[in-house]
Amino acid sequence: MHVADLEDLRGAAHDRAVLAEARVVLARRLGVPPGEALQHLIWIARDLDIDLAEAASLLVKDGGGGPVGAVLAGRRAPRAEAVTAERQAVLSEVEDVLRRVTAEDTAADAELVAGVGHDPVARALLDGTLDSCAHLVPVRDHDGNVADFIYADANGATRDMFGRGREELTGLRLLRTDPGAVLSGLFDQYVEVLEAGTRLARDSISYSTAQRGLSRSSRMSVRCVRVPTGVCVTWRYHSAEDRIARRLERVERLALIGFGEWDLATGEADWTPQMLANYGLAPDEVPPMPHDLPKAVADDDRPLMEEAVQTMFSRREPVEAEHRVIGQDGTPRHLWVFAEPVLGESGLPVSINIVSQDITRRRGVERALAETRRQMLKQQARTAQERKVAVTLRRAILPDEDEVEHLPGLGMAVRSLAAESTARIGGDWFATGSMPDGRAVFAIGDAAGHGLPAAAAMARTRNGLLGLACTGEPAGRLVGWLNELVGNMEPPATGTAIVAHFAPSRRMLEWTCAGHPPPILVRGGQATPLEVVRDPMLGAMPGWQYTTISTQLRPGDMLFLYTDGLVERRDADLDERIGRLSAILRDCSERPDRVLDEVLARMEHDRAADDTTLFALQVE
Repeated sequence: MHVADLEDLRGAAHDRAVLAEARVVLARRLGVPPGEALQHLIWIARDLDIDLAEAASLLVKDGGGGPVGAVLAGRRAPRAEAVTAERQAVLSEVEDVLRRVTAEDTAADAELVAGVGHDPVARALLDGTLDSCAHLVPVRDHDGNVADFIYADANGATRDMFGRGREELTGLRLLRTDPGAVLSGLFDQYVEVLEAGTRLARDSISYSTAQRGLSRSSRMSVRCVRVPTGVCVTWRYHSAEDRIARRLERVERLALIGFGEWDLATGEADWTPQMLANYGLAPDEVPPMPHDLPKAVADDDRPLMEEAVQTMFSRREPVEAEHRVIGQDGTPRHLWVFAEPVLGESGLPVSINIVSQDITRRRGVERALAETRRQMLKQQARTAQERKVAVTLRRAILPDEDEVEHLPGLGMAVRSLAAESTARIGGDWFATGSMPDGRAVFAIGDAAGHGLPAAAAMARTRNGLLGLACTGEPAGRLVGWLNELVGNMEPPATGTAIVAHFAPSRRMLEWTCAGHPPPILVRGGQATPLEVVRDPMLGAMPGWQYTTISTQLRPGDMLFLYTDGLVERRDADLDERIGRLSAILRDCSERPDRVLDEVLARMEHDRAADDTTLFALQVE
């Protein structure tokens, strides 16, 4: 691949690479994921009224050496290993129970249920209970001990933990359908109720069972009483309440929101774990009462909280405020607090509800963003100054078109167009001159990059070539020396160039191409790119011996030279664009100045994208 093609690929990927790097820099600085950092970068670009690529470039140039006031969340995702192990243990114990009860003979169960007479007490309990209720009759072994219970009947509200109701459960044994009754000890208590006539009442117990490899867990409340033919069991699962409690706990944990309540009559405070954590209190510590709350905040914020508490009691209105709490490590924690009094019949506060949210991370991101904007504005000012210097330097180095020296034996026209966007001003250059031996020397080149570094490299390269040209050495040797000069620049630079000598007496062109787009020869209604030796661009390979190419020209021949700004497009192939340029040159005027104007118009030249320099030289 030609070195110029590599440069083209590098330029095409530049903006994307800078944007990716800027995302990483900003994410590290703010302490946020890269996706969120990209959104902040978009907002910053909009605030500064610059495009996204320029904002990314400013951020990367600024460096981004770590966080700037950002505070990381410091939270890790919850792990489920303990829950999985607990369920596995439940399944293992259930399997043991099921192996035992499955081995028992159930052939007489239907006859046993059919033999249960009418039990008006059990019937009344089934009909009068709103929760799940089942009538269980005992199954005894040969020794007369209760081995299991059978569902003799159930009410319409009955649902077990797997959703089975009256139709599915009636006639089945308890331990086969719900082996968790053994694990929880409920089975033994049912037997005790049956044998001793006691009553069973258990509230909000943790209950687990399994069926066909699936485990279920919930809190539940259960009642059991003896009836003439067995026992009646009533139960209620608290799964809905559990889900609500878990959701609230997740909301508190994910949003760092804490809830609290002060009972002013009893002097008691009820704070959730997250509320205690927000104020740096341990779970077993007593929360402060409202008038003591200002003592828990940072000294600078204490007057603000004292005023908020006073307002809540005197005006009996809700208040909200933001304050800081200093942690044990000395790091401030930012809290947003909302509190409201609850008024009794007398109009006086009887309790206070309070909500707090830890917004430390948000404030840290805001500080880091503000600092980032400030640094980017400084970098933007520095970049603007560099661009101004680059424009001034370019104007000072390159002669105006009407000041270009006439070359012996050649009619010439030149156009050197700086990019309209100062951010894209690059390193295009040209040079012309007459040698003491009557030859003409001319060159065209492009220092890689944009802005002040490219303009500085352009100036050094052009001036260096003009100095070397005085030696009268062949073009290949001049470019070889120029390659060493560019390679030793500080900072390092690269670039492309075509350097040529034209001998009018012989109409011989001796030239060298260093990674530059090939010249196009227009002759007899045909336009053909000249064959070039694939020598590398300047500064790429030290010590390279560049080849001098000899091309015989004829009267009326036109040689067209150009920089990549004329033919490069990120959405088009370079060879196709050069082919299109050749086709345009075949149909152009024979006057060099008109040729340049027609080419610029028909090539749809984008002046905002890059510098562009054109040469048209006609052999006299």
